[in-house]
Amino acid sequence: MKNYFKHSTKAIALAAVLCSYAPTTGYAQQRVCGTMQYEQWLQQQNPKRAEQRQEFEQAVQRFIERQKTLKTENNNSTQAIIKIPLVVHVVFHNASDSVSDAQIFSQINILNNDYTRKNADTLNTPTAFKSVAGAPMIQYCWAQQDPSGNPTNGIERRKNTAITSWAADNKIKSYATGGLNAWDPSRYFNIWVCNLGGGLLGYGEFPSSTLSNTYGFVAGATCFGNMGLAQAPYNKGRTATHEIGHCFNLYHIWGDDNGACTGTDYCNDTPNQAGENYGCPSYPHTDACSPSAPGVMFMNYMDYTDDGCMNIFTKDQSTRMLAIINTPPYNSLTTSTACNAVALAANDAGISSILAPAGTSCATNIIPKVVLKNWGTNTISSCTIKYKVDNNAVQSFAWTGNLASLASTTVTLASTGVSNGNHVFTAYTSLPNGSSDPNHGNDTARANFSIITTGSTLPLFEGFEGASFPPSGWAINNPDGLDTWKRATNAHKTGTACAVMDNYTNSHVKEIDDIVTPGLSFSGVSSPQLSFQVAYKLYSNPGLNPSYSDTLQVLISTDCGATYTSLYKKYGNNLSSTSPTWANSAFTPTSTQWRLETIPLSSYAGVPNVFIKFRNISDYENFLYLDDINILDASTTNINLNTVSNGVSIYPNPSANGNFSIDIKQSETSIQKITAYDLVGKKVFELNEHIPSGIYNMNLSHLSSGTYFIQIVKEDKTLFDKIIISK
Repeated sequence: MKNYFKHSTKAIALAAVLCSYAPTTGYAQQRVCGTMQYEQWLQQQNPKRAEQRQEFEQAVQRFIERQKTLKTENNNSTQAIIKIPLVVHVVFHNASDSVSDAQIFSQINILNNDYTRKNADTLNTPTAFKSVAGAPMIQYCWAQQDPSGNPTNGIERRKNTAITSWAADNKIKSYATGGLNAWDPSRYFNIWVCNLGGGLLGYGEFPSSTLSNTYGFVAGATCFGNMGLAQAPYNKGRTATHEIGHCFNLYHIWGDDNGACTGTDYCNDTPNQAGENYGCPSYPHTDACSPSAPGVMFMNYMDYTDDGCMNIFTKDQSTRMLAIINTPPYNSLTTSTACNAVALAANDAGISSILAPAGTSCATNIIPKVVLKNWGTNTISSCTIKYKVDNNAVQSFAWTGNLASLASTTVTLASTGVSNGNHVFTAYTSLPNGSSDPNHGNDTARANFSIITTGSTLPLFEGFEGASFPPSGWAINNPDGLDTWKRATNAHKTGTACAVMDNYTNSHVKEIDDIVTPGLSFSGVSSPQLSFQVAYKLYSNPGLNPSYSDTLQVLISTDCGATYTSLYKKYGNNLSSTSPTWANSAFTPTSTQWRLETIPLSSYAGVPNVFIKFRNISDYENFLYLDDINILDASTTNINLNTVSNGVSIYPNPSANGNFSIDIKQSETSIQKITAYDLVGKKVFELNEHIPSGIYNMNLSHLSSGTYFIQIVKEDKTLFDKIIISK
């Protein structure tokens, strides 16, 4: 039994250093696991990972305690089989490096035996350890449908990649860097097989409180399965058994403590052990931490002995693994339907995606493009595609061609005219091969798009006070479909809300998310100017190397969003709005922890249609907040928001029914115009032409709840205020 210690960054870093490389030529003569080295690399990329691992370990311990109670209550009832869908990504430079399907199948059979203790060599487990032998009862089933719903055998291959040897980083897990992307890790357990360098046999990724898109196990081709390219003494598939143990939160049995006898693998039923064992020692094997028989459990899958020597997980190790697959977010693997076979009908067609229209366009004539997919077993030679804009008349297109089973093709439809505004384009199929379609669930696709020929007139005020998000006319660009800009009410510079991007819990580094203004017209505007409030605080100390920071960028488009030019880009200390600039904690700003940014846009004066986007580039650091985005004509406007003339008051504010009184004092003689705007710059009320003193009624009861802006034009300046309708 080992002494427990709090899992800390320092402890992980020490373990990583202790797990050194074998010689860099050929395959390893002694087992070399790259998991700890990989964990150190992950922590260098993500300064919050150690903290997240600690949080997750606490969740694991809570599950283990509950499990102990349940076993007592249920008289130690046996564990039911748990099925987990599995996909294997094979990446190779030459055909000689590629593992065969048969070699892959052999590995999965070994895993299923080892994880249910059905392996034939259990008879080699010493009698002294048989009482603590356990099994998590996990069975790996082959994925029978890919993330798009296509039938699959659970094996994906990329041949002739330019990379000849891979290291313990994430490059193998990305198509952009020569590898293959993971399939949805909430539905599939991912394995990559390749030519690993540095003497490594494999490496797994420890779980944490956030499910990453790199979660899984990487194996060398020469130590995967028990045939083909597998080479002794690592040709019995135990590298996968070992590394997947790490993926399910098992540590090396000796605790990675360099012989101190103080480390831990968090399991009470594994004997204390000074260090790793190689080859296949004779039983009993003792060391400084377990100096008497039965000695150390060198045949445990989490030691470094040869494949033929390994044969046991313990009960506590099994419980730790069960804790992972029963704790969010990893429990989704146990309910995945990816192993269910795809039932294909004979004639089944559908629209899998809409390529156009999409986003924002300035053209009032659209040319729709859709992707037609054959979901059936028969080749499709004809199909009817129907489509419409909003609830307008349905148009029909008779497609003919030759589309094989599960193949797709792009179809260009007849152009159609549309009006300005936001629209929904809908397309759906019918009559594949002239027959009734038995599966309507895949027939239809929809896409939102907007048409703007001339931008809205200035000013634009946006404080995100309205309940709808994004605000009317604004757009969100979220390329990966993950976390993006949201409305927040826990922080604000003014009013009660703001926009926020969560880079604190979102672990997808370099993820881009945009929030884009409506189209704006600078026609007749001589000095357009943008201002906004930003609040940000780094999580990590910027003095460390490497340093980390999220990035805020502001860009402008004058060609209806086809291209953008950068206006502003800040990160690190320059982006931080507080002092000190970093916190090692989640940041929620007070009203004094914001900074006003002002960007002159005079070079874009007169442009009839302008879009401005605020881009967040995540580095997994902290929350980023925006408020009070204002675009005005600086030549006629004193942009000093929330400041009104002392001679004018507007009450009650907020108003429960939308009725306001405007009180112009007798001392105020220079008021020329008072105008109210909604959040997208639409004029909703106006008094003009040298208004005399008195009390005027401003009836906005027909408007919905939310924030509105008051513009007060005097002879020498223009001032602004906010009013709120709170029905």
